[in-house]
Amino acid sequence: MRRLVLAALALALLVSGASFVWSGYAVWGNLKDNAAIRALAEGYEVALREDADPHAIHARILFLAWRDKLAETQELLPRLADGQADLRSDAHFAIANARMRSGYDHIEAGSFEDATPEIELAKSAYREALRAEPGNRDAKVNLELAMRLVRDLPRPLAEGEEDPENQPRQLWTDLPGMPRGAP
Repeated sequence: MRRLVLAALALALLVSGASFVWSGYAVWGNLKDNAAIRALAEGYEVALREDADPHAIHARILFLAWRDKLAETQELLPRLADGQADLRSDAHFAIANARMRSGYDHIEAGSFEDATPEIELAKSAYREALRAEPGNRDAKVNLELAMRLVRDLPRPLAEGEEDPENQPRQLWTDLPGMPRGAP
């Protein structure tokens, strides 16, 4: 009986010691994530730990998007997939805004061919932001602005596609503000 009590006591001590170590690791991780968020907010580039908190990943995405490092932000997005909807929406919104800034830079330089893909990518990111959080009013407004810059028009046929004479004729106009078929 005494051995059974000692074994149970040793097991309880081992479990409590393991939970103490696990709690210490979790607190250490939170401290590292909070330090990374503070450093990113102050403008310092900081690498995140592998199992960083979604808030730290979100802060890094915002940091990189503001500095137009879009390739790195795209790499971080899958790590935010399990995060809160508002964090995902805000991250996509920041990436879309960076794409729009790039598109505006191309427009100001007169390079409309280079601006179109950037604005299309921005529209896609705004849609992702709205998919994550449908009530995101800023994303709705910016998506509408992007859609006014580059319309979603039907593409002309490429070589090797069906003959345009065999396709049904488009009866409605694609001009903005024109009613569909009304006088």
